[in-house]
Amino acid sequence: MPCSLKVLLPFCLCLLIPLNATAGAVKNDKLTCLARHLDTDQLVEVKTVSGIGIAMNKVATAQWPLGYPTIVIDDSAFVKLPKNAKQFVYYHECAHLKFTIKDEHTADCESVNLLVEKHAYAELDIRRLMQSLSKEFGWSRRWQELLNCESSP
Repeated sequence: MPCSLKVLLPFCLCLLIPLNATAGAVKNDKLTCLARHLDTDQLVEVKTVSGIGIAMNKVATAQWPLGYPTIVIDDSAFVKLPKNAKQFVYYHECAHLKFTIKDEHTADCESVNLLVEKHAYAELDIRRLMQSLSKEFGWSRRWQELLNCESSP
């Protein structure tokens, strides 16, 4: 095998492996999300894939390659986050896909709603999440607003 193939093969293989194994290792359960495929309108499980250098200062992004709802996560940044921040980031991107939300505050609130629903977050957990997000991404009014989110009907 030529030298360049030996170097590139492991890198290429890591791009083909879904990230659910790493992203899902939170509270011993897999982070999951359902959203509609843009072309078929069928409800499908959102794919999670590894993306290197998604964009400056981004840990994850929501995309629809070929209409399929997909969360692209920068593994090198994601793995360093505390558990609650990983959950928040995942469900924030999930909200963009699940509810086709463009507004960041609304996606943040839907992320909190999903954390309450799927992980039984209480107000104390949300306050701890705010501290984690502030530590990781800098203090912002955005994190304070998480306490003002209203529950979905």
